[in-house]
Amino acid sequence: MLGPIDHKAPLGAPLLLVAIATAVFAGLNIQNAAAFAPHWGQDLAFFHQLVHSAANGGPWASPLILEPQGFLSMVHTHLVLPVVIGAYAIVPKQETLLFCHSFFAALTLWPAFRLGESAGGRRHGLLCALAVAAFGPFQALATADFRMLVLFVPGILGVFASAHRGHWRSMILWACLALMGRQEAAALIAACGLVLVLFPWGHCRKKLGVMLLALGSASFCVWVVLKPEMFFHVNPMTGLSLSADPELWANRRMFGLSSLASIWWLGLLSPTALLAGVPSLLGMLTSSHEWHRLVGPGVHHHAFWVPFVLASGIVGAAKVPKGLGPVFLLIFGALSFDWAAPRSGPSHLQRLVDEIPADGRVAADYETIHRLAGRSVLWNVNQLYNDDKPRHWNDDWPITTDAVDWILLPSSHSLTPRLTNWTVVAAEGHHVLLQKPVNRTDFDRR
Repeated sequence: MLGPIDHKAPLGAPLLLVAIATAVFAGLNIQNAAAFAPHWGQDLAFFHQLVHSAANGGPWASPLILEPQGFLSMVHTHLVLPVVIGAYAIVPKQETLLFCHSFFAALTLWPAFRLGESAGGRRHGLLCALAVAAFGPFQALATADFRMLVLFVPGILGVFASAHRGHWRSMILWACLALMGRQEAAALIAACGLVLVLFPWGHCRKKLGVMLLALGSASFCVWVVLKPEMFFHVNPMTGLSLSADPELWANRRMFGLSSLASIWWLGLLSPTALLAGVPSLLGMLTSSHEWHRLVGPGVHHHAFWVPFVLASGIVGAAKVPKGLGPVFLLIFGALSFDWAAPRSGPSHLQRLVDEIPADGRVAADYETIHRLAGRSVLWNVNQLYNDDKPRHWNDDWPITTDAVDWILLPSSHSLTPRLTNWTVVAAEGHHVLLQKPVNRTDFDRR
């Protein structure tokens, strides 16, 4: 017989955890961006440009990414984007995006608390929620700049939490939250539905799995019809071709050892959710993305595996005698990975950023571009004079210095020899800020 589900704690309990986590992780996320140390400034700038354009009545697009443009035409579609744009229209600052991201991630503590409560009681739920908050890969996700796919984590975990209680309505709502993150959620939800049909999971009935499988499959078919392009960063259907890079696998082995040390493998005691994550694991193992890193451009890829490990770990830990399971998760999980922490970058370059007017047309480098986002025209200096025209690009090519009036770049950059007639406004460290001479067109066009 299944263990009892004790009376649910008031909604305020998990929401308080969400509020505290949001404050902590959003503060860290915002601080790192301000310190010129985001995980990946280029994509933070891209998303900021897109949101800025849409919030000001322009297209829902940013040429900065050099990919198909438009809400449905981009290779990734984020259904939560209108909500973010609405928030940005009220508070038009990059900090709004960073706050939204950390809030989306912090929502994970709500289903973590409820799933733990369902599997082992309130104490178990609270300790498991704290264990999630102290888990290094989760912290990395919660401070991963601005990536809307982070909604996969609370969404998928919420699916398993609701299914464990046998609640189909909340299960569907959590699934819809995951779908709002990015289109790949459809495949993840279908995988969840399939395992819930085939394997036991708390008080879940098979018909709940059927509903979830239908929702995921239908969503996937809708995306295939609607989107000109379907793109998956983590795709298990590309075959089992493994990278031969020894350094990559050495790093992944170290990540695997840290994972073992975290004790989240207690999920093997209740492996249903882990089975749903097998396709994601295969896709990640066959990818060249360095998803194991906790700092850097690919940190958001943890969203594809974290919710499955958390779900099985929380339920599996309830099977450890004397209530020690969640204690082990909290202690060993907190010690096995580095925690997210304040980082510092070339913040002295803020002086150069402040020299550029808000309406200035700018080209900047990877280190500074996110601090200049939120304007009508922004390019990366590496995109200027690029010989490789994107296959979907219909405008003039290549992009030249005629597109901008200000350029912020390292003085040693390969573009610098083209800029001999530009005015040096200021210099700081290895960077220089240049302004196009007045009444001069693109004199260094080919």
